[in-house]
Amino acid sequence: MNRTPIAPMGVGKLLDKSFSVYRQHFGAFFLLALIWFGPLLLLQQLLLVDLTRVPLLAQDTEGMDFAESLGARFAGQEEFMTQSLPMLLIFIFLVGPILLIIAYPQMISGSILLTKAALEGETLSLKDALKGALRRFWPLAGSTFLYGVIAFAVSTAFVIVYGLFFFMIAFAGGMTMETIFDPSDESSIVLMIVLVLFGYLFLIAGMMLVPGFFLIRWGFYMPLVLFERDGVGIGQSWNLTKGNFWRLFGIFVVLSVIYSMFSSGMQLVLTGVLGTSILAQIILVALTCLLSPWMAIVYALAYFDLRVRKDGTDLQELVSRQLATAAPVEPPAPTPAQKPGVTHD
Repeated sequence: MNRTPIAPMGVGKLLDKSFSVYRQHFGAFFLLALIWFGPLLLLQQLLLVDLTRVPLLAQDTEGMDFAESLGARFAGQEEFMTQSLPMLLIFIFLVGPILLIIAYPQMISGSILLTKAALEGETLSLKDALKGALRRFWPLAGSTFLYGVIAFAVSTAFVIVYGLFFFMIAFAGGMTMETIFDPSDESSIVLMIVLVLFGYLFLIAGMMLVPGFFLIRWGFYMPLVLFERDGVGIGQSWNLTKGNFWRLFGIFVVLSVIYSMFSSGMQLVLTGVLGTSILAQIILVALTCLLSPWMAIVYALAYFDLRVRKDGTDLQELVSRQLATAAPVEPPAPTPAQKPGVTHD
């Protein structure tokens, strides 16, 4: 086993390590995401897109110039969305929960096990990673459901408080309910535009910092449930991340920017070339399965880095503590009997 003790990593080193781990074990990570996400994401597209109107290979824009063709392909995305209420209900109450509560924690947990093996210099098969995560199926699903409820409650409470604060500022500026919605009052329109613009920017920043603070502090429950096998892990995650919020916040901001730029760029290219077509939807599902493991690896590395910083141990000590095994102590060798006339120094 070629294992190097893990040391605390900065943001740049952690991201660089994530690319290295993904590159070395690409097949296992990609297949893991494909197994858990592929069928459900395809089913999601089947439910949300009206396949009776969507072309197979590319959206037909014959007779249009290049600019008109691009405009038609981007504008046509909403046109092909399904209007079937039963389809939407199946997605909201069946496919969506399965994706978030079952597939998501299983894929992340399998990626954590693969990442741990890579850091140890060991080889873990895809089958063993799947089995290791499935052994903790119900604790992971239950913890994820609880985390989702908490995330929804915290985010909703923040939006309500922020909305009340927004209207208090508007009323303090001399606006009333009549003038807010009066299109003939030009000064009210200008003030409303300014308030909405700055309100939106502060809302995004506030969502990242206020709910984001709690969601990051509680967000490392999954590896704790996977390894510690004790409770839901949310309280332990709060203790583990103490004093590390800003570093974790920076990691996930960089991660989100990279992911958004790449995924949005690829989606724009696909929509511009193929429009809303079945082939484009399949490629988008494959891209999601391609990017998701990298995010899971960053999450796993951030967890192991936290353990090193918190416990002052390397990864092998963590694993040894989980296995709770101790090497047998050999008794001391007996001292040979002293022969007559022979002295020992």
